[in-house]
Amino acid sequence: MKRANLPVTKIAEKAGVSPATVSRVLNHPELVNGETRDRIESAIQDCGFDMEMVMRRQIDSNKRILMAVLPTIDNPFYNNVMKGFKTSANSHNYDVLIYLGNITPNNLKQFLRVVKMSNARGVICLNRKMDKETADAINDEVPLVQCCEYNKESKAEYVSINDYAAAKTATEHMLNLNYRKIAFINGPLSYNYSQERLRGFESAMEERGVSVPKNWKISLPEVSYSLGYSAASQLLGAMEKPDAIFCSADVFAISVVKAAKRYGLRVPEDIGVVGFDNVEVASISNPGITTVNQPAYQIGFTAGETIYEKIQDPNAHPRSILLDTELISRDSIIPFNK
Repeated sequence: MKRANLPVTKIAEKAGVSPATVSRVLNHPELVNGETRDRIESAIQDCGFDMEMVMRRQIDSNKRILMAVLPTIDNPFYNNVMKGFKTSANSHNYDVLIYLGNITPNNLKQFLRVVKMSNARGVICLNRKMDKETADAINDEVPLVQCCEYNKESKAEYVSINDYAAAKTATEHMLNLNYRKIAFINGPLSYNYSQERLRGFESAMEERGVSVPKNWKISLPEVSYSLGYSAASQLLGAMEKPDAIFCSADVFAISVVKAAKRYGLRVPEDIGVVGFDNVEVASISNPGITTVNQPAYQIGFTAGETIYEKIQDPNAHPRSILLDTELISRDSIIPFNK
């Protein structure tokens, strides 16, 4: 194989792309579509270079890398998980590489290729629950820890919380404050946490004999302020409106507070609000959001420590962890006495 520097311009001409696209394939191949990436790799080989060796030279051989798979960088909860993960990784002299996107059977081969080329020694996945075969395939190639979302049937360890119990506790708190007309704004049901939090909400309501109109249980395609605001407006702008709203994410809870102002409703006097996650914005909001504290930093740090232990001892007995949650009481909900 040639040892000279790659002739990026020549490779770009052969592949019919820009030099910047060639550079992107070398540094972030997951950002380039498959057809373009294949053309560039063929051009590199036509110039006498071995693609795998080229990619390996892109990374300092002395670097110790761990990879984190994130579905998005927009959700503040994931940012807090990553802070904990990076703290653990850095304490063991590892750098962290972020891969954006969900891992599925369709892109598994490509993902494993990126893992191999980046020389990652361990992976944590924060994406939606993977099927057993996909999770096991990754774990067979490199130590894997499922973070937040997990498939308990997989061989890979997981670090998470009991979403069902946490949501049930939050709902029971609202019921104990005498609320009965409670709506629920939830995230995408493709995620296990959304399914479990919905199940916890429904279980608490059913045990108290309280019915919930079907259109008061809203599942949104992603966790975003704008979608939460639209859902809250739908609920609060109706003739028959709830007295309280439980949100499966603090981002949604903030949206409810904003929407309430639009309709001349006061929080908590006219509408009670409870969130989930305890991200920073929940404490600085006016009013402060009563929420379930999901220990995001601790989840990330524990996942990092678990990965490190697996790297140090590949034959160690698998150890999965469910961390504790707690209800943080603030000003967004008070006893209901209408």
